[in-house]
Amino acid sequence: MYALSRVNDVLLLRFQQDLPDGYQRMRGAFWRSNGQGPTVSLDDYSRFAELFVMTVGASAEFSPFYHEIVEVEEAPDHDQPLQLEAIFWPCLMLGDMVFSRAGVRVSGGRQFIHKEVAESSTLYWAYRRKNRLHEDLSHGWGSNSQWRTGFRRDYRIGREFHYNVDAKHDLSAPGLAVVDHFGLTRDERVELMINRCFIKTDKPHSDLWPWDDKFHSVFLNPHHSIAARL
Repeated sequence: MYALSRVNDVLLLRFQQDLPDGYQRMRGAFWRSNGQGPTVSLDDYSRFAELFVMTVGASAEFSPFYHEIVEVEEAPDHDQPLQLEAIFWPCLMLGDMVFSRAGVRVSGGRQFIHKEVAESSTLYWAYRRKNRLHEDLSHGWGSNSQWRTGFRRDYRIGREFHYNVDAKHDLSAPGLAVVDHFGLTRDERVELMINRCFIKTDKPHSDLWPWDDKFHSVFLNPHHSIAARL
């Protein structure tokens, strides 16, 4: 699964915006010399998913389980919850497990999201992205050791989302003490865990070691679910 996720990261380069002029080139972001990514369409990407018996889907409402935030429109209303505005590439599901989240544009008030943080903070569990910092456990290892990297497993089971189920620190455990983990509170660790990046927290965001944290939550909205396209 991890090796397949690396292939997926390369395919997704085609659907990401180029870096603005003057920005430092990100580690692992470029495909050969032109940086555009392989020549694939969204239909090609859907056929790739079909080959591995995956479901290509979309959700009518934003959820960090299904969606990777790529762009943000800050709403004038400070209290506006996050809303989906556009989908750049779809979500891929393998049964109840999310294999790859959809890349999306969202809008929302500053109570819920800060544009300058959500668009540029380090994205974890990502080996390649064009236009933001990204970290993966295999970065820095030799070619053989990279393939020992585990694949992050997130599941929807009934009315619950389970994030990074193989990790050892359960952030949703009752009575969990607030631990100063790399200078982060429990709530900040949860924010990082479920979004795979910060969306509000304005703190140093690299080398935070979120790999060992897991979390589960219940969703209450009956429309908050994935709808299959295939």
